[in-house]
This record gives sequence, structure tokens and C-alpha cells, in this order.
Amino acid sequence: MDPKRPTDEEMAAEKPLKPVLQKPPGFRDEQNQPTTEPPSGTAPLPRRRPRPIHPVSLYPEKKRRWSRCRVFCCCFCIFLAVILLLLLIAGAVFFLWYSPKLPVVRLASFRTSSFNFSSGKTDDGWSFLTADAATMLDFRNPNGKLGLYYGDADVAVILGEKDFETNLGSTKVKGFVQKPGNRTAVIIRTRVRTQQVDDPTAKRLRAELKSKKLLVKVSAKTKVGLAVGSRRIVTVGVSLKCGGVRLQTLDSQMAKCTITILKWYVLIWNQAF
Repeated sequence: MDPKRPTDEEMAAEKPLKPVLQKPPGFRDEQNQPTTEPPSGTAPLPRRRPRPIHPVSLYPEKKRRWSRCRVFCCCFCIFLAVILLLLLIAGAVFFLWYSPKLPVVRLASFRTSSFNFSSGKTDDGWSFLTADAATMLDFRNPNGKLGLYYGDADVAVILGEKDFETNLGSTKVKGFVQKPGNRTAVIIRTRVRTQQVDDPTAKRLRAELKSKKLLVKVSAKTKVGLAVGSRRIVTVGVSLKCGGVRLQTLDSQMAKCTITILKWYVLIWNQAF
């Protein structure tokens, strides 16, 4: 006898049943979602195909275009930087080769040909000064390869100190050129006529002049420049202050001067020649 084969229903009953998976909350099955037909009289909207996402390497690179203004600015900056560099190199070579130095200026002497006081009205407390003076300044060029150019100078001479200072006149001195290593003496002549001075000042000035304790000051404003041959270069404005020294000191030695350039102070001291 042939054994009885199990039927399909029996085989299905013998197979183990798979557990049914629970759907998480909020899950939507888009494949088995029922389609809703649009109402009659309206056409269905076409669905947009999603744009394919390509890797970054497949996108063509955009070429950067430089504007004319940007190119001009870059070229101008490069040109300006080259010019400045050349100027710095030229200045460094000039200073190394010529070693420029400031002039040495001293107050050499002070002389008066007349120094008289005349009284004013009786007991008014004022006198009138009439004087002629000659002041000598000594200029020395310490440069061995460069000349020095001095422009026209406005010079003033002052006598006395503190509350007894008296202006002995001002004048204009013509400019000149100094050769390398040259030494020049400049005589400055000033004069005053019937200048009003109070009696205490007049009395003190007369006594100090007689005892050679009179204090002398000279101030000037001019321009100083370097000269290579006949060409003038690097001209700057300077202020010159000489003196603050008494007459008895000037008889034995010259007084130092102070040169002011762009608010920088350079003291020119007495040096032996």
C-alpha cells in the first residue's frame, strides 16, 4: 500500500506562522495608499520628477572673472610698492655713501657801537633805547662730500633775562652755500631807535653791559638743504636758537646753538677745532 500523501491544507497547517510586525505610530504605506481620484472637471497635476543628485566632482567649476577695476588696483599697488622699494634703496645708498650731517652753528661774538638811554617825561618811569649792535654767528659744514645750502633767514637779537628781556632789533640775512668742510662767519647787524623801556630795565641793562654780565640770545628761522655740486636736495625748514650766554663768556669761547627740525632737537655743542 502506498503511504498517504498529506494534502496541501495539511502542509500549510504544519508550517509555522510568521509573526505579524506591528507598524510604528505615524507610519504611512505609500505603496498601498489608496488613490484618490480628482473631482470631475479638473485635470490631474503632473508630478515633478525628482532632480538627480550628482556628486560634487561632476559639477563644472565656475571660472572666476576678474574685473578691470580689480586688475588696475593690483597693478597700481605693485607699481607703488616697487617705487617705494627703489626709493628706500636709493636713500640707503645715499646715506651710506655721503653720511650727511647737520651744520655746526655757534654764537661767536656780540658788539655794540652805541647803547644809550634817553629819559622821557619827568617821573613817567620810561626811558628810550637807541642802540647799534653786530652779532657774529659761526657756521661750519662737517660734511666731506656734501655742500650745505642756507636760505634767507629772519634773525632777532634779545638782551637780558626773564622780566628784563629787551628786543635789540631783527633783520633779514641773505642765504648762502657752503662747500664741503667750509667754515663761514656771518655778521648780523641790528639797530633800534627810541625803543621804549621801563626805568628798572634800562638801569639793569646799562649796569650789566658795563660789567659784561649782559645775557645775549639770538634766534633765527631759515631753510637748510644738502647740495651735491650745484644741485640742492632735501631742503627743510629749521629754527635756530643761539646764546643764553653772558658777554664775559663770549670773550673766551663761543656759545652753543640749538637746531630744531620737525620738532626734533639737535644740540650743537662747542667743539675744539
